[in-house]
Amino acid sequence: MDTKTKILDSAEKLIVELGADKASMRKITEEAGVNVAAINYHFGSKDNLISAIVTRFLTPLEEDQTTRLKKVMEKAGDEAPVLEDLLRSQLEPLYEFAVSNPDWMNVFHQFAAAYENEDFFKQNLKAILEKKLLYLADCMEMALPHLPRMSLLRRIAFFRLSAFGIMKGECIMEESIAILGIDSDPEAMLEELILYIASGLRAAPILP
Repeated sequence: MDTKTKILDSAEKLIVELGADKASMRKITEEAGVNVAAINYHFGSKDNLISAIVTRFLTPLEEDQTTRLKKVMEKAGDEAPVLEDLLRSQLEPLYEFAVSNPDWMNVFHQFAAAYENEDFFKQNLKAILEKKLLYLADCMEMALPHLPRMSLLRRIAFFRLSAFGIMKGECIMEESIAILGIDSDPEAMLEELILYIASGLRAAPILP
């Protein structure tokens, strides 16, 4: 394993196990078996190191969503894409990611808390998400031509917030399933979610 990967693995491990406040640079260097100079050489600063961890953590999900989104657009050809297919291209990878990383939201918050400069974190997150999100907006605009651009962008933000919120609130969802006697088949639940969100996205825009 190369030194850079060893530092990344060690920093990620300590942040997850100890929490952001206790994963000091000293502990990271001890865990990785390197000195501070090695971290400075490969990353330049602790914030750059954390950014590399966040990028490594989120990029597979973002790339999977983008790949599936492109396939939907290729399938549509010259026609408008099907909204449900666009939503499925984003929600299926997110669901699979959440299943593979059940504690991912807590882990992500620990990464965010490890930054010394909050603006640095926001800029890194923007760099990871911006290109995919703008492409998603362009695709959805083709599926929802009746919506003004600003209404569409707001609804995409709502869609992402609700999707991440549902994945985060898994224990609340489990309680609802138990109390209401819902069949918890994951494929059926995902399809219901897609239909639910699609209805909101298709709603008529607010009149000026």
